[in-house]
Amino acid sequence: MPTPPILGTEYNYTDENGNGVYDEDIDTLGEQLSTTNGIIYQGQDNDVGFMKGMFQSFGDAPGGFSEEMQEWTWALGAEYMYQDSFGFRMGYFHEAEEKGARQFFALGAGFKYNVINIDLSYLFSTSKVASPLENTLRFSLTFNLGAGTYTEY
Repeated sequence: MPTPPILGTEYNYTDENGNGVYDEDIDTLGEQLSTTNGIIYQGQDNDVGFMKGMFQSFGDAPGGFSEEMQEWTWALGAEYMYQDSFGFRMGYFHEAEEKGARQFFALGAGFKYNVINIDLSYLFSTSKVASPLENTLRFSLTFNLGAGTYTEY
């Protein structure tokens, strides 16, 4: 996905009241961080075509290659299945702080009985930034219709 363009001049500021938004009358404006990134986006809504956007996304970060590497997210997971009926899962997801700061551990368990699967998972945030997914319990119920009808020819 292409990096959204910087449409103006970006400044560092001191957030005096801690609301996360620059308030002209309260907050202090600091040094200039960057200006527009020089990439020309087509259309009124900065839309680019599928193919152009796909290739453009590998080199459009305003901070160059080092910022481009921050746009990569990574995740690691493992699952243990006992006798094809009970499973235990765990994983970790990481995103750079400058690009969204989603960082969390996930734990889960799954139960399988005949044609029904029941899965539970819980997210533990490891980021300083509050997330709507933080401390959430997820539940899924799956019906395997036609399970056990596979015949090898």
